[in-house]
Amino acid sequence: MASNTNVSAILLAGGLNLSASDQELAPGECVELFNYEITTTGRYQRVKGFERFSGQPAPSDARASDVPGYPALTPEQTIAGLKLLQAERRDLIMAVPGSGPVLGVFGFKGVLYAFRNTVDGSAAKLYKESVNGWVEVVTPVLQPGGYYETREANFTGSAGTMEIVGVDGKNPAFRFDGDTFTQITSIITPDAPTHLDILPSQILILSFRGGSFLYSAVGDPTKFSSVDGGGEVAVGQEITGIEVQADATTAIFTRNRTYMFYGSSSADFQLKALALRSGAIEKTIQSMGNSIYLDDRGLTRLDRVQQFGDFESATISQKVQPALLLRLQNVKASSVSREKNQYVLYFSDQTALTLTQYGGEIMGYTMLRLSITPNCAWSGEDQNGKEVGFLGGDDGYVYRLESGNSFDGNAYASTLQTGFMAGGSPENKKRWRKLVVEVQSATKIFAQHKCYYDYADPNIPLDEVILGSGSKWDLSEWDMADWGGASTSWSDLYIDGVSRNISIYMRNESDFYPPHVMSQMFLHASPRGRRR
Repeated sequence: MASNTNVSAILLAGGLNLSASDQELAPGECVELFNYEITTTGRYQRVKGFERFSGQPAPSDARASDVPGYPALTPEQTIAGLKLLQAERRDLIMAVPGSGPVLGVFGFKGVLYAFRNTVDGSAAKLYKESVNGWVEVVTPVLQPGGYYETREANFTGSAGTMEIVGVDGKNPAFRFDGDTFTQITSIITPDAPTHLDILPSQILILSFRGGSFLYSAVGDPTKFSSVDGGGEVAVGQEITGIEVQADATTAIFTRNRTYMFYGSSSADFQLKALALRSGAIEKTIQSMGNSIYLDDRGLTRLDRVQQFGDFESATISQKVQPALLLRLQNVKASSVSREKNQYVLYFSDQTALTLTQYGGEIMGYTMLRLSITPNCAWSGEDQNGKEVGFLGGDDGYVYRLESGNSFDGNAYASTLQTGFMAGGSPENKKRWRKLVVEVQSATKIFAQHKCYYDYADPNIPLDEVILGSGSKWDLSEWDMADWGGASTSWSDLYIDGVSRNISIYMRNESDFYPPHVMSQMFLHASPRGRRR
């Protein structure tokens, strides 16, 4: 290789940037970043898979030792046999009984529950997971077609009185202790609350169509009369969400305004306007220390609204604004992963937007391409305190997130394309000689790459290479393999092109191998003359 070769190190960080020009993009930022997520250290990690769920054995829990003929089989035969076992398990997991989308999902005391309309669409029913699949839970007759929102509550303060309180916009609010499902009668007609939250002082807040909300008596979610300490507050616009904040204040969101509800009881309650031209879109409000939600201007964080008010600087999504503006009317659900400091917005076109933040700092955005259309989402903890997440699909299935290495048995592609990088000399031509990719992976990975030169000038040929890299992995030791470990490998890809700048596109597709992390790239180039 030429002795005058220069090496540029590109740290893969910053995430998706769809708003900046090619010259403004930082090295490592991407103009395409699908089915990767950003870790809390800023690296790009292929997302884990998801699979259907009903309480029956998970397909991904199948082991190579269960494959007939193991361990005498070849690695290829073992993988094929394992996929067959997973498919057999998957076929046994049925959708929630009924018709239409899953209307709501929630977990309680280590058991997952789901709502769905009946086959004829005349009512909604509640089901719970079991080792034999979904089992119906006895409830009063429920009107169909709601969108369920739930909170875990304890109105007595006793360790044994935890319960779920929920609303769906079609029926009275409900409370459920794992055995008994009862409805909460309010003083509003029609009695069909749309959103809820619970104050630390054990007061239930319910919003209703028409622009008002009720608050209950302290410790009793069934009493709303002023005689008992309850009351009604009008805000003049349809309420799109309620979220108790870390400082015990409560944000009341409408589509175009945001209010703060101060106090702990009727004795000191006050409602004050926080933003008169900034609100939240339904189904997008989640808590990550501060409330984060989608407004017409983009993704917004409540602490920034408190700091900047209604101004554009209160938004945090400038880099991905083009993707958001196209999907404002198509939001289906949102969720958070506190373990990963991640917020996710799901859309009706089977895409999702992920945001990772750490200590209040925005680490970056990525996009997901899913093979399902979510209708609702829930995240929480299982009986062992481990964080879990679920999606309720338009197809009636419930899907467990972070489960398996496929999209419910289907292969999925992870792609990234960097911005055009000039190696510090944007007006000078270079001969690009080698691309080195640093990857952390517990297994081998197979990927493709292409190089685009001079803003994809059609007169400069593209380079395409198939590559394989990874750490040592012995299939005969499958059950003892350290899937959670990371082994760093460098792949040398020899390229050939002359241009001022270069963009790298990489693609990986699999339905089997676990996620890998893309850390950085090194570009080897020899200087040529200045552009004329």
